[in-house]
Amino acid sequence: MDSFSLTEFLIGNNAMTTQISQTSRLTAAIVNPLMGSTRDVFTMMLGCEPVRESLTLKNSVVPAFDLSAVIGITGGATGTVVFSVARQTALNIVERMLGTKVEEVNADVRDAIGEITNMIAGSAKAKFEQLNLSISTPNIISGADHEIHYPTSIKPICLNYQSDVGKFCLEAGFAPN
Repeated sequence: MDSFSLTEFLIGNNAMTTQISQTSRLTAAIVNPLMGSTRDVFTMMLGCEPVRESLTLKNSVVPAFDLSAVIGITGGATGTVVFSVARQTALNIVERMLGTKVEEVNADVRDAIGEITNMIAGSAKAKFEQLNLSISTPNIISGADHEIHYPTSIKPICLNYQSDVGKFCLEAGFAPN
């Protein structure tokens, strides 16, 4: 999984403002480890390697999919990581993790999505120790058109992925403290 320059991406999309400029380097510094951690967790826990399909700026409060795990991050930076998955992707993740086929989103599915999110965020956190970050326990939100609001100073990005278990999106946005 390749790293990227978020600043170059923002400039290329004419999205650079003073506020975004101040947070873009920080977000890129955190997002690059998140991308590596996503690859590592999917490879180790699910036996598949995710492929990043696109990178977009978030202009909506509605995540890409109907099931999301949200982790707050505090310390040297403040931000949010959202792991949003399609219903079938969530069911496939549970089947890979537990070896059990499930037909509906239930407590096991929510727990599995929370655990994958926790592993991704925890693994990435170890890669940016200089920021002295703490991560919250994942909160699971489900339902069509649920909303996730970032502070106004944060312009989140969305990394869209495809994998053997299905499509998912990793959203992230950070600001320095």
